[in-house]
Amino acid sequence: MNHNQASVNSNTQEDFDEITQQIRVLQSSQDELSRSIRNLQVRAARIQNQKAAVSRIPSDVLSMIFEECRQLNPQWSGILFLLHQSPVEVRLSHVSSHWREVALTSPSLWSSIHYPFSHKEDSLMEYLKRSDGSLLDVYIGPWRQHPQIEHVLTNIILPHLPRFRQLVLDAVSREALASLLATFRNVSAPALTRLRVMCRGPMSTAGPIASAKLFIKGAPLLSDVRLDSVAVILPKTEAKTLHFCPLPGPPFPLTREKFFRAMSAFPFLRRLHVKSAIELNSVAPIPPIPLPSLRELVVHGLAVSTGIRIFDVISTPNIESLYLVDMNCSAISAIHRFMTQSYPDAFQSLQVLRYIKCEFSEDMDIHFLRATPGVSQLLVPVDKTNYLIRMLVNSDKQAAIHGCPPLWPELRTVTLHTHEYCAQVVGAGGVPDDEPSPTMNLLQELVTGRKVLGRPLSKLSFKGPNAGPFSNEFHWGLNRVKEFISTEVIFCQIPALLYDGGQEYDWAVVAEAYGMQLRQFLQQVQGIRQQLATILPPNFSFQQLRRRVDAPA
Repeated sequence: MNHNQASVNSNTQEDFDEITQQIRVLQSSQDELSRSIRNLQVRAARIQNQKAAVSRIPSDVLSMIFEECRQLNPQWSGILFLLHQSPVEVRLSHVSSHWREVALTSPSLWSSIHYPFSHKEDSLMEYLKRSDGSLLDVYIGPWRQHPQIEHVLTNIILPHLPRFRQLVLDAVSREALASLLATFRNVSAPALTRLRVMCRGPMSTAGPIASAKLFIKGAPLLSDVRLDSVAVILPKTEAKTLHFCPLPGPPFPLTREKFFRAMSAFPFLRRLHVKSAIELNSVAPIPPIPLPSLRELVVHGLAVSTGIRIFDVISTPNIESLYLVDMNCSAISAIHRFMTQSYPDAFQSLQVLRYIKCEFSEDMDIHFLRATPGVSQLLVPVDKTNYLIRMLVNSDKQAAIHGCPPLWPELRTVTLHTHEYCAQVVGAGGVPDDEPSPTMNLLQELVTGRKVLGRPLSKLSFKGPNAGPFSNEFHWGLNRVKEFISTEVIFCQIPALLYDGGQEYDWAVVAEAYGMQLRQFLQQVQGIRQQLATILPPNFSFQQLRRRVDAPA
């Protein structure tokens, strides 16, 4: 009996094991079939995707499209960063396998580095790898002194300095700026063409920011340098563009000694924008810095706010374009006086003369017109006095009486900023109800006088938020005297007028916008944290929240 029972149990166990083995075989076959089905589905989807129009774009054309997308899309966009939206180059590489292959084999697509906020250490290393020897555009900042960040800068970023094409150094304080600049002191930047140094944090201590030497071992290709009231001492360079930009808040003037040392590295400078204040006095007498190659000079009122005369600091005998921005009448008079006294040794090549938001005094010297005979383009604001236009009209009248050429014989284009003009009362048909205003009479005399002298103006431009009504009133008066001149009307708001002062939407403006937007976002995050701290439990961890949203500390 026991023997039979044991035999039955043995047979049952064997049957169970056999069925279990068959189940495993069937499950394995099912898994294999499932994998085959998935592979076939992937192949089918890939074949289907290859039929789509976007997948038939040639790789070289697609690479060009990717590069345009990278250039047009901003690298930073506030709340999207908090939501962890990937950069445009990453999103492009996630569309299809073909797009990913093209993206990963386009080194220039991964050549923009923003550290430490947009790129953490891991993504930074991946970007440097994918850029594969391509030249890099690097933005470092807003910089705070921190051991881990400094370690990454020194050991990961700095070894790639020979590949830097563009470098933006953005610090939050004087101390942080000094530390950041020291990192780039005893090195060379053989491919660097553009440099921007910013210090946009709160400044509690007045006085100039300490100067610093950069790239002692050379930066031979440097062509465009923008500095925030910082006397950066560079090796001799053939750079053609230099900007001294103002710091936000109270002025932090450059000393004349530091300004001289910084300018000494640019003997071939062609464009100089001075927006930073320069101290009036110096410890020792300093001669003007000779800039014989300079062709464009932009001077803001802040630069001469200390009472200094800009041409006591620099010597620019061959400039072709002079832009004076936001200056009072005393600063303008000092510049005019110097230019008059320099005749005929300097300013004979001056062709473009622009006054943006400037004031004029009534004691203008007519010899200023004689000292600048090559002026062909004039930009001037329209105000209640119009002293410059009035002097020009009077000189034309004298030239007509004596039968001689006008003092500005080459003048052809006049642009008027009209935002300060108060229009006449307008009736039906868009014309004034009464006689033309003194301003309109003055402009009409300018147009007719130039024509009488045989040197007619080729174009008169009106620019500002009220340019249309101004133009209508001008043409109404001009038609009454049966005269004609080609005119251009440009509607724009007052901030846009500043672009006539040499501002351009270029790489430096994009960098400044990035830094400003990033700071605003970080301030908003800090404000939200302070508000939440009053309602969150004591054991709440912001570290866990940061890890979840990957936001900067």
